[in-house]
This record gives sequence, structure tokens and C-alpha cells, in this order.
Amino acid sequence: MRTTVRPGAGVRYGRGVSEPSMRHHPGWFGSVMATAALSAAFYEESEVIGGPAFPVMANVFLVLATLLVIALTPLYALRLRRVRGLAQEIADPGTGALLATFPGGLLVFAASWAVVGAAWLGDGFALTLSAVVAVIGAVLAVALSVKWLSSLSSATFDLAEVNGGWLIPPAISLIVPLCISPQMVAHPDQATWLLGLGLAFYGIGALLFIPIFTLIIARLMLRQPPPNATMPALWTPLAPAGLIGLSLLRLLQAGATAEVIPQDAVVIGVVLSAMGVGLGLWWAAFATVRLTHVRRTGGLPFSPGWWGFVFPLAALELSLGNIADLMASGPIQAVAFVGFVCLLVVWILVSVRTTSAVLRGTRSA
Repeated sequence: MRTTVRPGAGVRYGRGVSEPSMRHHPGWFGSVMATAALSAAFYEESEVIGGPAFPVMANVFLVLATLLVIALTPLYALRLRRVRGLAQEIADPGTGALLATFPGGLLVFAASWAVVGAAWLGDGFALTLSAVVAVIGAVLAVALSVKWLSSLSSATFDLAEVNGGWLIPPAISLIVPLCISPQMVAHPDQATWLLGLGLAFYGIGALLFIPIFTLIIARLMLRQPPPNATMPALWTPLAPAGLIGLSLLRLLQAGATAEVIPQDAVVIGVVLSAMGVGLGLWWAAFATVRLTHVRRTGGLPFSPGWWGFVFPLAALELSLGNIADLMASGPIQAVAFVGFVCLLVVWILVSVRTTSAVLRGTRSA
């Protein structure tokens, strides 16, 4: 496939699929999504395994996610100084969707603080911080997804330019209910309108997931295999597959706790969670086969997009753990723990590669 390079830009793999330079890569906030989700995974496993180690690790990763938010936010805020350049970046069908990792990271960060942070530092500070960050993340998520889809609909693209990253802008709306659920439990007098708001965001993510996921399957079936560098995007469907059940389940649980919906309604979340996990596990097997093929045909060059391997695994593992907890199922919990171990290993591998790349870039600067 022909490769061209533009001054000031990254490598372009054919038309519309580009790999930006390391510093300006739009996917850096994927590290926040991954690290905050790993904190939530440690917390979830601590309720099963017991002992002090897992809660401590959950707090450690929450602090690390907080430091990443502080360090990386300026890289995204600086983009606001060049509105025209930002609009062009959003419209790039290859990497524009990765900008949604910024509001996505803020929302996962807020959701983790509402659970892990509340258990550590109390509801007052943690839920307030979570609410503020969640509002910012939700507003940015809607604004960016609307702008992104508007930009794509104003141009003509070939099916070959569709990639898994296209799921990120709409799918991050599925994270908003995870931020709202703890607020419903803490403020039952506000639970009715919060439930409606959570379901509205759930509808955005769940209903837009279906047509975009269909496009991705059509692209894989009807066009040449995507470039190796875009392989992390192939794992993105695991995220909405996990979130589509987890978000609704948490929202319904919170509604039942606040007594605004009947307890029996929770079973709807269990059914959708199981269906989503089934899709996610199938897609993980498919993506693993494709990854093995990529390793045999030139390998996978490192980029911040590698963080796209981590959060999708976390979403699937958290959904599995939630199902196991509700169904009191040992076998499902065992599968969830295997998923947790895989998640931790992948996070370590990607973080080591990221640290190495950053250090090389610092020395050469």
C-alpha cells in the first residue's frame, strides 16, 4: 500500500488513514481510560478475593489516572487555540475519532472516582469531583461526536476508510450512566430525573453502536485487510460490547436502590450484559486471530493508539464481574478473574512500551 508523508503530519497509510506524530497523537487519553478502568477492576476483584492488597492497588491506579489527567489535559486543551486545525483533525477518518478518548477518559476517570474514590476518601469529596468531571466529559462527548459525524457526513469516503475507532465517539456516551448511577444512590430524591438522563445517554451509545458496528463488519468483509498500524482499533468493539450491558445494569441497580423502578427491572440489565459479553468474547477471539496474523506480516509499530487494546478489555472484564456478582456464579467469576489477569498483563506491556517510547523521544529532543 502506498505511503506518503506530509510536513508536520504523521505517516498516511493510503487515503484517510494516518498515524500522527507521537506528541500530537489524538489517542493519548486512552491511557487515562485504561488506567482508571484498571483501578475499578482492582476494586471489583477486591470484593471477591478480599484482603488489603487489591483495595490499595485500586487506590494506586486511581492516583496514577489522576496524574495522567493532569499531565495530558494540556495536550488536548492546546488544540482549542487552532480551531481550523482542530476541525480538520476531527474530520480525518483515520484518526479523528481518537480525539473522543479525551471526553471518554474524563468520564471513565469520573466513574472510577465515584466508586473507588468514594470507598477511599468518602462520598463528599469523591462524588463532587466525579460530578464536576462527568458534566465536563458528557458535554464534550456530545459536542465532539456531533461535530465528528457532521464532518464525515459532509464528505465522501470509501468503505476501506472505516475503522474500529469510529465506535469511540458515540460509544463513550455509554460511560455516562456509570457516572450517574452512584449519584442516584447518594441522592435518591434526585434519582428520577437522573435515571432519565442516564437512559438518554445510554440510547445515544447503544443505538449508534449498531449501524457503525455493521459498517465495520462490512469493511472487514468487503475490502482489503486494514494496515497493521490500525490493529488496536480492531479491539474497540469489545468496549461497547461490555458497556452496553454494564451501563444499563448499574443504572437499573441504582434505580432499584433509590426505589424509582421495581427490583425486577434489574433482570433486563443482566440479560443485555450476558448478550454483550458473548459478543465481546467472540470478537476478542476474532481480534486475537487477526493480531496473530499481523505479527506474522510485519508486526505492529508502537503508537499511543496501543492503549486501545486496554480499555476494551477492561470494559468486558468489568461486565463479566458484575454478572458473576449478581448471579453468584463461581464459574463466571473464574472467567472474570482470568480476564482481570489478562487486563493487568496488557496494561503492563503497553505502559512499558509507552514509557520506553516517551524516554526515547525525550532523549532525542
